[in-house]
Amino acid sequence: MIQPREFAASALPSRIFRFVVCVGLTACTAVARDSSADEAKKRIDDILTRLQARSDGLRDIRCKVRFVEEDRINLSKRTKIGTLQFMMSDPNPYFLVHFKRIEIDDLLGKQEWYLFTGRWLYQAIERLKQVTKRELVRPGEKIDLFDLEKAPFPVPFGHKKETILRHFDVTLLPPAKGDPPDTDHIVCVPKPTSELRRRYDKLELFVSRNVHLPIRIVVTRNDGLEVNTADFPDLSSASINVGLTDKDFAKPKEWRKYEEVIEELAP
Repeated sequence: MIQPREFAASALPSRIFRFVVCVGLTACTAVARDSSADEAKKRIDDILTRLQARSDGLRDIRCKVRFVEEDRINLSKRTKIGTLQFMMSDPNPYFLVHFKRIEIDDLLGKQEWYLFTGRWLYQAIERLKQVTKRELVRPGEKIDLFDLEKAPFPVPFGHKKETILRHFDVTLLPPAKGDPPDTDHIVCVPKPTSELRRRYDKLELFVSRNVHLPIRIVVTRNDGLEVNTADFPDLSSASINVGLTDKDFAKPKEWRKYEEVIEELAP
């Protein structure tokens, strides 16, 4: 018969063995975790480097856009479908967004246009038969539409890696159901020291591995109660540097019958 003391003594080596194995597995897991974190960090750096390189070589772009605004307080959704045109110009770029189809909680709405000609931003609303002409900069002044600190909304190009890493903690998520195909999903959460915490809960970029630009951008605000999603479904190499000119940013003929309201910068 084994006495209790003898049993404890005989069990001791196996306990030590299990302890050593446990410590070893924990150490191996920690090393693997560190290695995985380093690999993810390098992958993020590579994605952001390619994104900036593609943006730096961009002269113009023309693609489709689908913009969804979700108000999770009032349980409403606004979907806008149309086209985006953008052209680099000196001192400021031009852009034209034309939403041809608008759905508001499954009801059809009227067309909308947003045109920026380097100085003036025009917002035209078919429903109101009105064009608001708003001065954003004075003659000769520059505006950075790509600066996340100043731009009114994020666009799928022009992002600077240094700016993103300065303002956000960036993580790379594995592919999930519903993601655009052949993309890398990076999530950018504003750092506690960044002023962007007042504007964003998080910014998600689904960066194409082919064209190295986001083909989906998701912006979350107000503790998750406001979510805006912009999809650029046909964004490809064929969409970039297509040879746009000033004529592509002429005022649409529909505006001729609209009332114009002018808002100049204060002196």
